[in-house]
Amino acid sequence: MNIALFLEQSFDPDAGGVQRSTSKLAKIFKEEGHNVIVITSNYQSSEIKLWNQIPIISIDFKKRKSELKKILEKKQISIIINQAGYSLKLTKNLIHSSNDGIKIINTLRINPLNFYTNYKQFIGLFLNSNKLGFLNNKIVQKIILKYHIIKQRSDLNYIIKNTDAFVMLSKGFTPELYFLAPNLKKYNHKIHSISNPFEKPILNIAQIEKDNIILFVGRLNILQKRVDLLLEIWKKLHKTLPDWKFWVVGEGEDQVFMENYCKENNLNRVTFFGKDNPNEYYKKAKIFHMTSAFEGFGNVLVEAQSYGCVPILFNSYAAAQDIVTHNENGMLVAPFNSDEYVDATTTLISNPSKLSQMALNGYENVNRFSYDQTYKKWEEVFNSLKSNLQ
Repeated sequence: MNIALFLEQSFDPDAGGVQRSTSKLAKIFKEEGHNVIVITSNYQSSEIKLWNQIPIISIDFKKRKSELKKILEKKQISIIINQAGYSLKLTKNLIHSSNDGIKIINTLRINPLNFYTNYKQFIGLFLNSNKLGFLNNKIVQKIILKYHIIKQRSDLNYIIKNTDAFVMLSKGFTPELYFLAPNLKKYNHKIHSISNPFEKPILNIAQIEKDNIILFVGRLNILQKRVDLLLEIWKKLHKTLPDWKFWVVGEGEDQVFMENYCKENNLNRVTFFGKDNPNEYYKKAKIFHMTSAFEGFGNVLVEAQSYGCVPILFNSYAAAQDIVTHNENGMLVAPFNSDEYVDATTTLISNPSKLSQMALNGYENVNRFSYDQTYKKWEEVFNSLKSNLQ
């Protein structure tokens, strides 16, 4: 089949989240014998670039709306995988640009209830950034939340009704989807769950020399990643674990806040490495901390496990339990109990044999997300559409 993967972001295999996952899917589909292109609406150049012999095409929707239709026809695309599946506007553009023979699969890269369960933080940030903080009260919050639910319900109903398949990252997201839009239950045959793919490194976990390091990898952001709680937890551990260090890999809008917090609280065993390939950091660290309020999947958890770095995280989104089995290959903590998080960390550190066994278990757990296993699930989606493909 001829498959087009569609991105809103620029194509960057080394970036996190959807960009890296898109590059992996493109590679998997190509290795399985499909013809693959990647299209990005983040326009940079009309020049077609190649990545692993896969064409990367950048288009400008604002100036050349007809360009996408021409590309799809020229490449004889039979399936579009829209990695911005939450976008009503983009979905309509793809439908308008596709002929009847092209099937559209929308993917949702975040849990459906991410706004609903964190609306106070979202609304507070929005109002404060627009100098409207004085409006941040319960009445305004409820009005905005109600509007958001109505809009999200309307968007999801249109998207799923008018596309051919809808792929989320976890089975646990399906109840969330139906909570927002109960009418979607009649389209249950279109709704699938496929986790992100991973390629496990060939390592002997038992022989890796690790240091007393707790690691965080991700965007330095309070709203989603809750790096404020991350540092609150480390502040407590800093006192009780004098021979341990805390490493932070990533960048983001709240890095200055984090650096100032460390200075004000004399947290002199925290190192900020900036944006970097995290693999060598996973390899050195014993424990991985994640404090996110919500996620689509949590790629860093599987990455950490693949290098024997044991994750501890808040059980704050459905896919967390898809990846981590509590007390077997990681630790799940009640959201957002920082004291319980500290206890889970110190308990694990005080039992080195358990920590080592959980590292081994985590390494084996990664097999569930292999390229082969991931493709089998995508093939099921393709087969569900095949009878209608030209």
